[in-house]
This record gives sequence, structure tokens and C-alpha cells, in this order.
Amino acid sequence: MQTIASRKVQSRVGATLDIAKGEPVTITQYGRPVVTMMNADLAQKALRVYQAYDMAKFLDALPALPDSLALSDKANNALVHALR
Repeated sequence: MQTIASRKVQSRVGATLDIAKGEPVTITQYGRPVVTMMNADLAQKALRVYQAYDMAKFLDALPALPDSLALSDKANNALVHALR
């Protein structure tokens, strides 16, 4: 992954876009990374991974149901067979 200062990106937008089509490019301001530019397909994949991670964190934070609300094996089997 290449790193380019924002002042250079301003004068070389086309060249930066060409690089970003092939690999992510991190753009810095005052020496600190602030933005990563990448091709749209890779960005969509990264977004889906992030959303899945975010959903997993949400589900892990949910409280567990008490056993009194859980279905028995017999009830689970009956439900599965009814749905077939």
C-alpha cells in the first residue's frame, strides 16, 4: 500500500486514482494517515466485512434468554417439521 501526502494528491489526482485502482493508497495530512483510497469493488467487500463484524458485536452484547424461554428439543423438532 502506498502513502501519499495530500498536497501531492491535489496536484496528481489522476495518477493517484490510477494507483488506487490497483492497490489501496493512504493519504496523509501533516504526516498522519487520514483517508485510504481504493477501488470500488474492494471497498464494497471491506464494507461488508465491517458490517458483519459490527453485527457480531451487537449480537454478542445481547443478553442471553433465560432457560424458561428456550424451546425444548421436542418443540424445536416439531417446529422444523411444521416448516417443511
